[in-house]
Amino acid sequence: MRISQIVSVLACYVVAVACQNVAPNEGRDAAVSIPITNYSSETVSIATVNERKLDYYLDIPDTLEKIPLLLIVDGSSCIGQNRDGFKDLYHPKLQTLAAYARLRVEKPGVDPTTSYPTTECSEEFLKHYTIENRVIDHLRVMQHIRKHADWWNGELLIWGWSDGGDIAAQFLSYYPTVARAVLGAQGGGLTMAEHFKDYWVCSNEKSPDAKSACEAVLEDQFQKMADNPTWKETWSGHDNSWRVWPTRLNSRLSVVLQDISVPTLVVHGEKDYDSTPVDSARKLVDDLTEAKNKYFIYWEIPGMGHGTRANHASGFTAEHGKLVNDAVLLWLLTGETDAQALVTLKVQPIKFEDD
Repeated sequence: MRISQIVSVLACYVVAVACQNVAPNEGRDAAVSIPITNYSSETVSIATVNERKLDYYLDIPDTLEKIPLLLIVDGSSCIGQNRDGFKDLYHPKLQTLAAYARLRVEKPGVDPTTSYPTTECSEEFLKHYTIENRVIDHLRVMQHIRKHADWWNGELLIWGWSDGGDIAAQFLSYYPTVARAVLGAQGGGLTMAEHFKDYWVCSNEKSPDAKSACEAVLEDQFQKMADNPTWKETWSGHDNSWRVWPTRLNSRLSVVLQDISVPTLVVHGEKDYDSTPVDSARKLVDDLTEAKNKYFIYWEIPGMGHGTRANHASGFTAEHGKLVNDAVLLWLLTGETDAQALVTLKVQPIKFEDD
């Protein structure tokens, strides 16, 4: 028996013949394709320790053998896991590389189909969306899955992006058995408070005194939110309550990531600035290298912004975005690198090497 409270949707995908016509990527051997004849989609509702409702979604191929679990950790804002443009990300029905189940954990107080742009967020979201709550929510879901998932082989893979990268970084630092993880566009070497001061708000001040005055205004705002983390006030966006900001502003992920022993791929766009400055990811790499952590690899993607969408001003195309997504999934599932894709993308991987 699988988990109760299932909303099951069966679909047939006859891919065995189609897989025979898929040429392997240049520069690596072809992976063994897994024909998926059907899958189930499950919506599960559980309670948190304070009895808040917590929903999660599973997509599980129907296979005879136990399979890995891929956890997708979404970014910020009161948008749902089943929104257009996100609901099909790494769906197992679309893959022939290997069979795996997909897990997504819903945000509090969010309709799963809500997409951008949103004009207001629910009271439930503003009350309960914090980085720390999201980390704990994912830990709670994994506790439930460990007890009930008879189809799981115990291998956990993690993909997180932006706020989701921050959440995933903390999750994998505290969860004892993660096979591989991808952290995208989360920075991590600089705090978000430093982003505001040195990149977003005060960077254009023309004198040291003006910059100091600008930083003082920011510090005053940061302190107000720390002293009064209310959900009834927002700052820098209708979806960012005073409650969430103290859990973001002073987070320096290199502090915990330097001690991980999980193979981790850090991905960041060269042109990312307004969302997460690429300098923050570069500082993370410097910190992990200084700590002699041998478990990370860094891909900085030329021309890419905060996500894998096309950026015509920089020459980053939709085809480039697909290459990034496919190369990331290959690495997650197998630990292998699509060397030809990295050549096409002009990526120079960085990792710690013993002298």
